[in-house]
Amino acid sequence: MRERKAIDSGQAVVNDDVQFRDFRRGDIETCARISADAWPETANVTGSGDTVRTMKLYVEFYYYSATWLDVACVDGQVVGLLFGRIDRESGISGRIRSRLGHVRVYLKLLTGRYWKGADRFKLVRSAMSDDRSIVENSPDADGEVMLFVVDGRFQGKGIGKALMDRFLQQARKADSKRITVSTNDIGCNWGFYDKYGFKLQGSFRDSFTSIVRKQEIKNLIFSIDL
Repeated sequence: MRERKAIDSGQAVVNDDVQFRDFRRGDIETCARISADAWPETANVTGSGDTVRTMKLYVEFYYYSATWLDVACVDGQVVGLLFGRIDRESGISGRIRSRLGHVRVYLKLLTGRYWKGADRFKLVRSAMSDDRSIVENSPDADGEVMLFVVDGRFQGKGIGKALMDRFLQQARKADSKRITVSTNDIGCNWGFYDKYGFKLQGSFRDSFTSIVRKQEIKNLIFSIDL
């Protein structure tokens, strides 16, 4: 796939050593590791220490929903990612792909492909419930940031802002008016979203993460007008 060099869009400036390209299926393992490092307690659902295997669920789930799959690389290695959905680019075929992909992920979860704990049946129900709650609690929008993380070793270098800039640039080109992001109150980088211009719109109980963490966790909905 065509490599996309780091850009200065008048917003984020990143080193020329950082390049951007489309996500490839072979990136799943690395993206799962970066996500597991970012959210270690959530990732280690089984207590077995196999956090990367668990986080593949999240990467695969959002892969099927996204219309924008962007990764940042340094020396050829993925160090950050942003998966997003732009409704105008999704269409009927995109929505069908998303639904079928989610069914596939849920079936893999139920059959123990991600972990074999007894709670996996309850987790599927809670994940589906959270999906409905996100829709019910989100303001009207044209798209969503679905999975967004930068390797801890490369944070503070403008990579996260560049990833966000690139996605919102594309959303503006598609004439999107508002983008939302759903996160939770344990893994949320409040400062980043606030500085970027996102506004908190609401919250609800995050059933999936509450079960995983064995404590009450809130899901937070942010949005930004373009």
